[in-house]
Amino acid sequence: MDFEKNRESNSLDQTFSAMLEKPAGEIPKTPPPSAASELTPAPAPQISELRFRQFCEINRQIFQKHELEEILERVIDAAIELTGAERGFVLFKSEAKGEGPLAGFEIKTARGLNQRSLHHEEFKFSMSAVRQAVEEGRALLTSDALSDSRLQSKQSIVLYQIKSILVVPLESEGETTGAIYLDHRYHPGCFNDESVTLLTAFAVQAGLALQKAKRVAVLQRSNHELSAEVKSLNHELAQVRDKLRYGYEEIVGKSPAMMQVFQHLDHVIETGIPVWILGESGTGKELIARALHFHSPRKEGPFVTENCSAIPETLLESELFGHKKGAFTHADRDRVGLFEQANQGTLFLDEVADMSLAMQAKLLRVLQEGEVRPVGSNKKIKVDVRLVTASNRDLEKLSAEGKFRQDLFYRINGMTIALPPLRERKEDIPLLVHSIIQKIARDFKLKVGEVNEDAFRVMMNYSWPGNIRQLESVIRNAMLFSKGKTITPEVLSITKAMKASPQGRTPAPNSDEETPASEKDQEKQMIMDALRRNKLKKKLAAEDLGVSLRSLYFRMEKYGIPKTKPVLAKFLGLKD
Repeated sequence: MDFEKNRESNSLDQTFSAMLEKPAGEIPKTPPPSAASELTPAPAPQISELRFRQFCEINRQIFQKHELEEILERVIDAAIELTGAERGFVLFKSEAKGEGPLAGFEIKTARGLNQRSLHHEEFKFSMSAVRQAVEEGRALLTSDALSDSRLQSKQSIVLYQIKSILVVPLESEGETTGAIYLDHRYHPGCFNDESVTLLTAFAVQAGLALQKAKRVAVLQRSNHELSAEVKSLNHELAQVRDKLRYGYEEIVGKSPAMMQVFQHLDHVIETGIPVWILGESGTGKELIARALHFHSPRKEGPFVTENCSAIPETLLESELFGHKKGAFTHADRDRVGLFEQANQGTLFLDEVADMSLAMQAKLLRVLQEGEVRPVGSNKKIKVDVRLVTASNRDLEKLSAEGKFRQDLFYRINGMTIALPPLRERKEDIPLLVHSIIQKIARDFKLKVGEVNEDAFRVMMNYSWPGNIRQLESVIRNAMLFSKGKTITPEVLSITKAMKASPQGRTPAPNSDEETPASEKDQEKQMIMDALRRNKLKKKLAAEDLGVSLRSLYFRMEKYGIPKTKPVLAKFLGLKD
């Protein structure tokens, strides 16, 4: 006879609660059902508290396991333990072709049965019972097979003297994908309504555990494939870099665009000529400058850096050339300038395009004469410095527009190294992510987590307006939220931005190319939302967006977003 399966786990919980509320003495005495009749749905039988606790403990043990094979072994053992069955097996749907009742199914684990008996001619009825339960999505119960008029003609029932059979389907994500089969050859009535209720509830939990194990297996396989890919990429990178004079191990990349950068470095690294690095914010311009210094003959000398956009114009001259005590208000002591600090080494000036024309003239004089004069001093100091400059704007175009001195441009541009934005070297993303994860784990004492295939797909489809700096910010936040577990798209801060854009793209920062109006609106809205979230604090908003503060100011000016707090608050519809 058949027993209708309860599909909802909430209903199962209510059923168990109702059973436990009734005193043990009130168990209804019902006659055993006729083996030859179809089972009609009946009230769930009472289950003792002891049995219920046994059921809960078994489920707890199963959910502690992660390997599919371990869970399957525990499932069949638990099913036999809960019902008192003699034998049993668990099977799933399979892509393998075959004939007979087992076609399309694969037995994963069994107790009291071997492969020969499972495929033997006399066991066909049991397989038919399994298929019927799976196709109908209902439990099948036969309390005495020898007395069941439906089964008396089956050879397996007579030859094997099977007395009791119970089959319960297994579900995964709303689809019946297999079944638990149990029988007993010597005990008629081994299974009853309580057995059906317990095994049906257990099958729901087992299905969830198996579903989890399958997902873990898929993730492990994906992670293994990704690790193998990263290993292969590293091997390819090593082979390609063998052809270079230097390894540039601190710079991650193997894309054709980055290989061209390395080749340019090879040509200029041992010379003393000045180098100009052109690249968007966050592309790694300082890394290139460091490579120029630490692989050069000047590597024993100092490496000094400064961002020209971070220093007020009135202080930049003093910062670069130094000053004497009393040269201006608050100059209470002598100061050694950056050029003098970098003597016999390398000076890296970032965002040099932000210098005023007057300051550019003073810098040009120092480069021409090879000496500096501190502010408030009449004495000139000889300096031997290799100058490396960088900007996210095209100096050649600015000089043509009269916004940058052409003679200074020629002086600092002994060679141009153009860094590609991350969106133009996406084949480097797996290598960069692996390197960033290791660095963040080391610097912030965070657990190393794997990145699943879907998360990589999201990162490969994103345009990365903040480039590598933004990628590092996204990975750091993802590691904080995932706490050592697998990084999925849900913990990537760019997922929301991609959903807001039909093409999953954001316009590139500081680009001279015309950006479509729809993308301009999206980026403007993203900036406004970040400012609202961070209560008008621009530094926090820049970190939220994964861009530099300078880049945020540039975009705010580009889109007409006010910078002063009271006006900005009114513009965003907020209270100051």
